[in-house]
Amino acid sequence: MDIINLLIICLVGVFAGIFGTLVGGGGLITVPTLIFIGLPPHVAIATNRLGAVGLFATGWYKFHKKGTIDYRVGMITGIPFFIGSILGAFLLLEISEEDLRKFIAAFTVAVLVIIMAKSNIGLEKRKSVTQKYELIVGIILSFGIGVYAGFYTPGFGIFLSYVQILLFGQTFIESAGTWKIGAVMYSVATSVLFALKGLIVYPDAVALFIGTASGSYVGAHYSDRIGNVWIRRLFIVSVLALALKLIV
Repeated sequence: MDIINLLIICLVGVFAGIFGTLVGGGGLITVPTLIFIGLPPHVAIATNRLGAVGLFATGWYKFHKKGTIDYRVGMITGIPFFIGSILGAFLLLEISEEDLRKFIAAFTVAVLVIIMAKSNIGLEKRKSVTQKYELIVGIILSFGIGVYAGFYTPGFGIFLSYVQILLFGQTFIESAGTWKIGAVMYSVATSVLFALKGLIVYPDAVALFIGTASGSYVGAHYSDRIGNVWIRRLFIVSVLALALKLIV
């Protein structure tokens, strides 16, 4: 066990926790770090999955205490997301990883254009969704995002935020808390699956758990001071980073 590597993982986890709990995309930082220190890609993803439980659970707790979580929206999107993630963890998809990444990158850029074109999206709360077709679309998209998260992971929180902001009228701060409901269920369940297959490096996962939990606590605690405007800016930056990563 290399104590230096564990410290690096923990510190990176703090930064990823702060960023990830507000806008999602923490895996864009932590997974490459785990690979950099020597873990095989599939082991890095599995280890990251357990470590990320700290981010999601702490974020859920803090946003719950602040009263910014909409449990109705959280369950509408979280349950199909959870089911999809279990399916995604087992499925061998026919589409190639390269084609999938290109599709997701194009979808990501398209949504980014919508968010930038409509400057008020995510800054002011709109009336809760009541139309049946919007609920159905939200459920289908959440399920699809769950399948994606089950086998690829990075950026799924960003995609869930898309659904909750664009379809359910949430603000960025509200969505930051609400998508944690599905994320906790997904990360715990898929971590168990990976653990049964012996893919998790537990010292690294524990270090990552401590780091992401600490960062998530700080990010959620100061979310009100940061405000929707700055979270929106961070969101746009993270979406651009995700798109570039997928394209490259």
